[in-house]
Amino acid sequence: MSLVPTSVSILSCIEGSEVYGCTISSLVSVNVNEKSPEIIFVLKNESLIGKNIRLGNLFTINVLASSQISLAKKYSKEREPDLLSDQTWNISDGFPKIQGARVYLECELAKVYESHAANIFVGSVNKYFGDLNHSALIYDARNYGRFNPLN
Repeated sequence: MSLVPTSVSILSCIEGSEVYGCTISSLVSVNVNEKSPEIIFVLKNESLIGKNIRLGNLFTINVLASSQISLAKKYSKEREPDLLSDQTWNISDGFPKIQGARVYLECELAKVYESHAANIFVGSVNKYFGDLNHSALIYDARNYGRFNPLN
């Protein structure tokens, strides 16, 4: 699957005074209706951020800009959660957003499908923002790069 290029996104949620985040590459839009857009992503059954999302219901998906490789590397490894005051995060309305991300989606948990080795999370998108001035960071063949449109 590392040969299938995907956007690099950081899933984030707040628990107490901390921000939890991890990279995901399984982001899929399942309902593009303007009134009720929905997305899905997959997390391992034992995922700590998955447990936190189930408790708090609110989460953000931050699609990284091509200049944010260091964040992709940081959040793809195990580490301690960040403090709300960390400069990486812009917290508004209970949603942790990454400064300079290409896209962010403020979501509410709609459903979790418990599967074999992973759970499928369905989120209702409450609010979104995209910045066309930033190219998206992609992961392809175990390397980070930028999306280069042909036109």
